[in-house]
Amino acid sequence: MPVAQGERFRVTGVVQGVGFRPTVWRIANSLHLSGQVLNDGEGVLIDLWGLPDAVECFIRELEHQCPPLATIESIERTALNRPCPVEGFTIAASESGGHISAGVPADAAVCPACIEETLNPASRRYRYPFTNCTHCGPRLSIIKTMPYDRPGTSMAPFRFCKPCKDEYDNPADRRFHAQPVACPECGPKVWLSDAGGQSIDPDTVGAQDAIEAAARLIAEGKIVAVRGLGGFHLACDATNPESVAWLRERKQRPAKPFAVMVKSIETAAAFCEVSPESEKLLAGSASPIVLMPVKKLFPLVEGLAPGLGELGMMLPTSPLHLLLCRDADVPLVMTSANLSGNPQCTGNKEALADLAGIADAWLLHNREIVTRVDDSVIRQTAIGPQLLRRGRGYAPLPVRLPKGFEAAPATLALGGEVKNAFCLTTGQGAVVSQYIGDLESVRVWDDFEESLSHYQSLYRFAPEVVAVDSHPEYLASKLAREAISPGSNRLKSKKIMGDPKPSNQFEARLIEVQHHHAHVAACMADNGLEAGHPPVLGVVFDGLGYGDDGTIWGGEFLLADYRSASRIGHLKTASLPGGVMAVRQPWRNLVAALESTGLSGGAIYLDALENKPVAALGQMIAKGINSPVSSSVGRLFDAVAAAVGIAPDTLSYEGEAAILLEAQASRAGNVRGGYRFGVKPGECAELDPTPMWQALLEDIRQGEQTAAMAYRFHAGLAYGVADMIDVLRAQGPKQAKVVLSGGVFQNRLLLEMTVNLLTGKGIEVLVHRQVPANDGGLALGQAVVAMACAEK
Repeated sequence: MPVAQGERFRVTGVVQGVGFRPTVWRIANSLHLSGQVLNDGEGVLIDLWGLPDAVECFIRELEHQCPPLATIESIERTALNRPCPVEGFTIAASESGGHISAGVPADAAVCPACIEETLNPASRRYRYPFTNCTHCGPRLSIIKTMPYDRPGTSMAPFRFCKPCKDEYDNPADRRFHAQPVACPECGPKVWLSDAGGQSIDPDTVGAQDAIEAAARLIAEGKIVAVRGLGGFHLACDATNPESVAWLRERKQRPAKPFAVMVKSIETAAAFCEVSPESEKLLAGSASPIVLMPVKKLFPLVEGLAPGLGELGMMLPTSPLHLLLCRDADVPLVMTSANLSGNPQCTGNKEALADLAGIADAWLLHNREIVTRVDDSVIRQTAIGPQLLRRGRGYAPLPVRLPKGFEAAPATLALGGEVKNAFCLTTGQGAVVSQYIGDLESVRVWDDFEESLSHYQSLYRFAPEVVAVDSHPEYLASKLAREAISPGSNRLKSKKIMGDPKPSNQFEARLIEVQHHHAHVAACMADNGLEAGHPPVLGVVFDGLGYGDDGTIWGGEFLLADYRSASRIGHLKTASLPGGVMAVRQPWRNLVAALESTGLSGGAIYLDALENKPVAALGQMIAKGINSPVSSSVGRLFDAVAAAVGIAPDTLSYEGEAAILLEAQASRAGNVRGGYRFGVKPGECAELDPTPMWQALLEDIRQGEQTAAMAYRFHAGLAYGVADMIDVLRAQGPKQAKVVLSGGVFQNRLLLEMTVNLLTGKGIEVLVHRQVPANDGGLALGQAVVAMACAEK
C-alpha cells in the first residue's frame, strides 16, 4: 500500500508577485496534500507531503496551470525525511535575507477581469484608475526590495481597508498577495493640476472626476501630461492636426514619430494593417507599442509620423489609460514626457517643472514610481516581431543563458553609450535592464547610476566580472576603468559594486569587449547557441563602433564565437568630414562617399549639395583634417538618402534619413532589381559600393522616381550581403550559420530581403528576438563574451 512521502521543491524563475503561491495552494488542496509554500530570496519554496501519485500529479498540474505572468525556470526536488509539521496546506510568510536570485516581475497591462471591474458601475472599483490583481498591474516600477512583498514597495504607505485586506489574505481570491491591491477607500488617488500645481476641480469642466476632466481638455485641443505606471506621457487628440502640431512645436520634436493609444484592437485595425502576431502582442500582458503599416485611407499619418508609412499603436496599459481613452473616445497621441535628450519624467514636481510650457494640464497621482520604465517598442515584419526597445512588460524578465554558462562567474555588463541598457547575470539568467537612453545626457547618466545601484540592491549582486565596450571614451566604460585599481583588479567604487558587503573593496575582473563582437554574441545568446558553439558569420551593420584597429567600424563581417571574433570583411571605408557633424548632417556623408568612390564629379547633379562647401570638405578629407575613416553602413544610408533628395540638411532625430529612405523604398510598387555592390575577396574582403553609386547617379540624372531608387538601394545592399557571404563561406567556414545584428537591421525591408536571399541559398540565419538588434542588446553580448573569456 502506498505510503505518504515528503518532498521539498525549489522553484526558480519569475514566480513572485504573479499569483504563483495561490496556484500552488489551490492545486495542493485539490489533491489533499499537506505542507506549505513561501517566497524567499531564491524564488518559491514548497514543502509537500502526500501519496507519490498525488505528488507527481501536483508537479504536472503546477506546470500546466502556471499563472500567465509567471515563468518557471527550474524545479529542484529533494526528499524530506521528517513528518509534516502543519495540518493541511498553508501559505507561510516570506523569508528575507541571504542571496537574491528570484526573478523580479515586469509591469503588466491591465487584465480583462480588472477592465470589467473598472467599467462596472456596480463594482466598488468602478472608475478606479489603480485597479489590479495578481495577473496585472505595476511590478518593477514599484519594487524597492526583494522578496516582493508590499512593505518593500511604494504601496507601503497605503494601508488596507477591510475589504481589500480580506481579498489580500484569501488564497482563493485573484488578489491574494497582490501587493499593489487597493481601492478608492485605501489606495492611491488621482487629480488634475494646472501649471502652478493647483488642483483643477472636475466640476469646472462638467466632469465627474479628474480623468474625465482630462479627457474633456484633450477634446478641446489641450495637451495633458499623464502620470502612468513607469513615467509620464504627453497626451493629445491624435485626430486634431492643430493639437499634434502644437505638441511638436512645444516639445521641439519636428519630425520624430509619435505613438498612438487606441481603446481597442478594432480601432487599431481601422487605421493600420494588424498581423495576427501584432494583435496578440497588443492584447498581451506586455502590451508594447507595435509599429505597423498604415492603411492608405488614414489621413493623419503625416502629422503623426511625417514621411513614413508606419505608425506605433498601443492599447491602454492601465485602468487610468483605459478610462482616459474611453472618455476621450478618440485615438490619443501618447508620447514620453521629457525634455529633449532627458529621461522620461517620473515625479510630480519634476513633471510640473520640466513640462511647463509644453503641457496645459497635469493628470497626477500619489503612488511613487521607484523605477522609470519606458514603453517597449516592437516592429511588425514578415519574419516575425522585432523588438526595438525593451522596457515596460519585458524588463527585467531574464533571458535564459545558453547551455554551458551554468558555472560562469557573476557578470555585470554596462552596455554602450546610446540606447543604453545594462545586464547582470544571476541564477535566473541574464537580467537585461529596461531601456535607459543615451548616456551623454547628465540626467540620463544619473538615471543609469541610480538604476544600476537599484538592480544590484534588488539582487544583492556583487560581480566577479565587469564587461564594458572597448571604446576609450564611452562613459560607462570609463566609469568601470576608473573603478578598478590598475594591476589589482580590485573595484574601489560603489557605483559599480553597490555596497552588498561591509567593505567597499571587492575582487573583480574587467573585460573589454569589441562593439561588433558584442552584437554578434548577443544574437547568438538570444537564439540559445551553447557556449562551445562553432564560430558563426556575423553581419553587423550599425552607425558606429570602436574597431580593433582604432578606426570607426559599422559595416562588419566577423567570424565569431563567444570568446573571440576576427574581422574577415567590411564595407569599403569613407571619411566622416567634420567628425560628429557627419553623424548629424547626411550631406557630409554624401560628399565623403563620392570622394571615396572617385565619383566626386557627380556632385554637380545633386540638389542636396547645392550651396554646400563641397570643395572645402574635399580638402578636409584629402588632408585628413577632422575626417576619421569609417566603414559605417548607417552613414551609407545617410549618404544615399541625401543623394535622392529626402534627407534633411540636419537630422532632428537619430536615424531619420535612413528611416525616410526605407519608407520611400516601401512605396516602390512593382520595381525590381537592385544597385549591385562589388565584392573584393581577400584576407579581409571588401564590400564596395562604387557600382551602386555609379548606377544611382545615372538614375538621378535620368530623373528616376525616388521610391524606385530607394528600393534598388535596399535590394542591392541585400544582394551585396549575400554575395559577401558566398565569398566568405567559400574561403573558410562553409557551414557557418549567419547572424544579423546592429541597428541597421531594424530596417524591415533590408532585414526581410537579406533573410530571404540567404535562406533561399540554404543558409541558416539568426536574428534577434528577445533583445534589440541595436545597442539596447549590446550588454547581453558583452556579458556572454566576458563569461566565456573569464573561464579560460
